[in-house]
Amino acid sequence: NLPPTLQKEETALLRMNTALMIQLLLGACALQYHYSHAAEKVDNNETISTSINEEHSTNYERGGLRWCNLGVSVTFCPLTTAAMLDKYSNAATTTIDSIDDDITKNNDYCLEDSSWLLHPTSGYVPRGSLCGIIGPSGAGKTTFLNSLGGATVNGGLHVTGTIYYDDGEQQQSQRLSQQNGDIAYLSQHDNFFAMLTPRETLELAAKLQNQNTEIDGNKELVEKKLSSLGLLHVADRRIGDRTKLDGGGGGGGGFGLRKATKRAGGGAASGLSGGERRRLSVALELMTEPKIFLADEPTTGLDSSQAGKVVNLISKLAKDRNIPSICTLHQPKSSIWKMLDEFILLAPGGKMCYAGNRNDATAYFKEIGYECPHDTNPAEWFIDLVTIDTDDLEQGTKDIDRINFLHHRFLESCTSLHAGDEQACLDKQQLATNSKDAGTDNRKMFSISRTLQRFGALFQRSLRQNIRNTRVLMLRLGAAVLQAKLFASIFKSVRHDKSLTKSIADRVALLTYGCINLSIMALMKTLDLFAKERGVVLREQMRSSYSSLEYLLAKVFAEMPLDASFALIFASVLKKLTGLRSSMGTLMKTYCLMTISSVSLGFAIGSIASTAETAMALGVPVLVILMVVGVINPSGVNTDETPNRVMEWIKLFSPIKWAIEALVTAEFRGMTFEKDRDFWGNLKELPRMGGLAMVRDGDEVLDALGLGNANYNEIMINLTKLTGTFLIFSWLGLAFGGPKFQQT
Repeated sequence: NLPPTLQKEETALLRMNTALMIQLLLGACALQYHYSHAAEKVDNNETISTSINEEHSTNYERGGLRWCNLGVSVTFCPLTTAAMLDKYSNAATTTIDSIDDDITKNNDYCLEDSSWLLHPTSGYVPRGSLCGIIGPSGAGKTTFLNSLGGATVNGGLHVTGTIYYDDGEQQQSQRLSQQNGDIAYLSQHDNFFAMLTPRETLELAAKLQNQNTEIDGNKELVEKKLSSLGLLHVADRRIGDRTKLDGGGGGGGGFGLRKATKRAGGGAASGLSGGERRRLSVALELMTEPKIFLADEPTTGLDSSQAGKVVNLISKLAKDRNIPSICTLHQPKSSIWKMLDEFILLAPGGKMCYAGNRNDATAYFKEIGYECPHDTNPAEWFIDLVTIDTDDLEQGTKDIDRINFLHHRFLESCTSLHAGDEQACLDKQQLATNSKDAGTDNRKMFSISRTLQRFGALFQRSLRQNIRNTRVLMLRLGAAVLQAKLFASIFKSVRHDKSLTKSIADRVALLTYGCINLSIMALMKTLDLFAKERGVVLREQMRSSYSSLEYLLAKVFAEMPLDASFALIFASVLKKLTGLRSSMGTLMKTYCLMTISSVSLGFAIGSIASTAETAMALGVPVLVILMVVGVINPSGVNTDETPNRVMEWIKLFSPIKWAIEALVTAEFRGMTFEKDRDFWGNLKELPRMGGLAMVRDGDEVLDALGLGNANYNEIMINLTKLTGTFLIFSWLGLAFGGPKFQQT
């Protein structure tokens, strides 16, 4: 029973204590929530790192393709991933002395970004998975893929590091080679013989790549590939040439086109579609049992539907065959992105910013401060993340700093994941090298039966490619007949009934134009065909499917008789329509040999040219020079002038020169002219004919032309030797002048 005043004070004090207790309780709850939330975040980050490490450990046990310190530079720079990490870790104070690498200390340019097309990194793609390489243009996607597949050409780039295949057991590690069929490489552009069918193309590939397999086994393999890749319905349709405006030539050209269209259900005329050609390319790469499958932008030129089917096909073969499949992709859509198991993100300059499981990527980038929006295609967002703005200098600088940060963080994770791998790489490399040296590629073993088998397959392919192109054949046939008629109508003084003095110049010109005409047609046709075959031949050379000599001999026996037949037709029509004194056999023999020599010249030029454009650009001026030095002046030769030695040497390599001399010698040797004018008439012809106006017989004509001592048989022997010389040059060019690839 306290007084009212004290009761009021006690009540107020109680209320204050109650409020204070409530505040303390609320503060404690908030503090507990804060610490529990922070702990949960740390646990999540540790879970992400742990999951990535566990994923890497699991993948390593699965086996697959592994690369250590792989880099591509314009100069020899054998830097390691750790050395590149030191560069970014000490960006402000990095000097060449701070990097523990004796070679690098003497080459400080190795630290410059401009020295690298692909910065050194280490990584891994497990078996049975599809890995996509994405990045903006100029990021080095194809460079990286070429270095993995041993397709980097010697001459300007240097590949450093180690690449090997591991099936999970150290004893089974090995270096891979396209020559042994270990690597399937799908190039960006499809290259085929347009006049062959898919079945014939695969049968030829089976003969060349599976030479130890019986014929029935190869046919069964071909049918299996056609069926599994959905090509049975077009197996007997000609592939066609997709570069033609009319869609191909798969039907063989304009002649017989309707029959071909009707026979193939209306589709033969246009050849295969883009998707069908892509699947055929995949089938070609799978004729052996590769351990890895590489594809350079397999969706190029395809619509979104076909692109998805091709990527799904590659993903399926990776899982069915349990091999790692790696492909470069340009701006993949969401459905294609979801097909990937792994992916590699490359920034401009070949800076790798991520390599790992696709499902872990968004969490990894969120952890380092870059979160992908939920309503965005991750592939597009990742590409934008490593793209440099070249229009805005300030923004471009920020982009470069961001890329360097991402690359630095990836190198850190790469170093932690692959800690201790450098010595393991050396051990694996030595083991792989020993296993490679211990093996023998049976395809390279010399065997007469295998040589004949390869030659027969190549001969059959070249023959089909030539004789099935009816449009070109009919055009060449028509050109041979029409040009012979045209020349006969122009040079009317070369008559059947008389050999007149005024016909001397016309006879020389007629024979000369015939040689030039056939030489141009043979050379340009050979260069064009050589250029079209180059992509296929390069792919087969990388696999060592056959020798250069086998390929050359197959083309010689398949193409030269066909080219010579048009020379026979031209010579026979020309002989029938003109009064040439030379026999039909002489004309045919000379024009045929000259045509064969021009074809061999085309082989020689094509064998040393690096591209189709180079071959055509080189062939035209060479032909013009050989034509100019080979033509005989119908007005005679001035024997008082000293000939230029350089020009005399060039003349020795002109098929036109030897052919004209042989024909003129055969035409005028022993010829007698009918007197169609008197002495004063000859004087009147002096301004037009020169010294030839006063000659009395064919021998004097040869003396005036500088061929007084010429012998037809000797000239033909020299032309034959020249043809052989061109063929030897062709073989040397194919054997030693082709691209050489770096193996790591």
